[in-house]
Amino acid sequence: MRRDLQWKTWLILVLVFIVVIYAVVPIFSPALKQKFFKGQDPLRRGLDLKGGLEVILAPDYRVERRVLSEVQTHLLRAVTELGISEPTVNLMGQANDNNRYEGLVFKFATQDEVERVLRARVIKDKLTWKSGIEEKKLKLNTEASPSEPTMLRVQIAEDPTNFPADALYQAKVIIANRINSTGLSETVVRLDKNKERIEVQLPGVKSQEEAERLIKSTGRLNFRLNGKIVMFGTDLEDAQAGFSTNEGTSVIHLRFGKAGAKLFEKITTDHVGEVLAIYLDEEELMAPVISEPIPSGNAQITLGSGAALQEAKDYAILMKSGALPISLRSVLVTQVAPTLGTETVRLSLVAGTAGIILILVFMISFYGLMGLVADLALLIYTLLVVGSLVVFRGVLTLPGVAGLILGIGMAVDANIIIYERIKDEMRAGKGIRSALTAGFDRAYITILDSNVTTLIIAGVLSYFGTGAVKGFAVTLTISILVSMFSALVVSRTLLEIWINKSPDRFLTKYGVRG
Repeated sequence: MRRDLQWKTWLILVLVFIVVIYAVVPIFSPALKQKFFKGQDPLRRGLDLKGGLEVILAPDYRVERRVLSEVQTHLLRAVTELGISEPTVNLMGQANDNNRYEGLVFKFATQDEVERVLRARVIKDKLTWKSGIEEKKLKLNTEASPSEPTMLRVQIAEDPTNFPADALYQAKVIIANRINSTGLSETVVRLDKNKERIEVQLPGVKSQEEAERLIKSTGRLNFRLNGKIVMFGTDLEDAQAGFSTNEGTSVIHLRFGKAGAKLFEKITTDHVGEVLAIYLDEEELMAPVISEPIPSGNAQITLGSGAALQEAKDYAILMKSGALPISLRSVLVTQVAPTLGTETVRLSLVAGTAGIILILVFMISFYGLMGLVADLALLIYTLLVVGSLVVFRGVLTLPGVAGLILGIGMAVDANIIIYERIKDEMRAGKGIRSALTAGFDRAYITILDSNVTTLIIAGVLSYFGTGAVKGFAVTLTISILVSMFSALVVSRTLLEIWINKSPDRFLTKYGVRG
């Protein structure tokens, strides 16, 4: 066998082997499914085929506990200056994942003390809180409890003016990038300006825990020294995971903007040997120690010995996309059933399967065993397309299935063009090998032109489209690229191997019909 045929054959076999082991075998092996995909299906299906979760996010103006602690101290000082004994104080509302509460509840000894506090107006409607470089305007709403005369409720919330006017739009873009950074997906992230909320649809996601993990970066990134914020995530331009051969462990490379680099240089110069903790809202991500001044704006965080590269990548994603301009909270998490219905999906898949079978039968009946070669190439094509979706954790929707079937049609079309070119060359009196080479060479430009024009359309749909439209474009793009590989490499390799083994019998026994 020629050397070029050897490496092409091995390439095809290796690709098929990888797809079978990674995408097909886990379907029947719970152990491999758990190892590769954490128990999830290898091929993720979209909302229309399988359903998923819809999460509605709204601005979270509640205040962190650390802020409430300092506000509580300030209010107690104002109350005791009236000559009132210090009341007991409890937090109002249940904390969310970011440790935020709705306000404070003051319990006084008598109702008269409550009335004195209200008359003196020592608890203002607005308050400015500052710690380090962090400053917040707070809105306070004070009211006596109708059921408990000795109780005073103080609702405390951040003033919306603390955030940029387009904060929700920025948050929507960052959340979309955060989710899509996990791989190709059919997620839908919409901004409802009228209701001031963000709607996120997560296909194939079953549990609220997984949904919260995917949108975990809805908090604000900040850097703290001794509990005080000294930098915000908006100063961070990029975060990338890597591996340090010198340290023998995974690392995270940080790059700050011009203003952030100057601030970071001052912090690292003045606080060598101290811990610069990195927080996502109130959750500590890591607590690296400043080992030396960093004047360039490029820093490196070294993880512990044995830390996996994936761990560093997860941290980098949270840092890079976690710098939201506004904090958000989940106001509703609902399970979404398949939007098309089980029967519609079943009939669509039956129609697609019937179409593929008809194509396979047509190729064999019209081109004989050369058609069988094309059918084998089409089966390899299907495996590679599905394998690509599995590897990149793509989400398959019904439009995506349409893109897959359309790609099969284009792959068949490419084989027909090639075979007809070979027939023309053989009628012109060329030998088997010369006809094969000339047929593929002459068909190459035609196939390339037709596929490039379709790729342009798919690229436009992918860039401007969202949801199912983008899913169709992505699947179609993968299908086109793989179909070209299938027609120009797989089919040609199989035909050349066949001709090399029995060149004299190719025309007589498996001849092309005229």
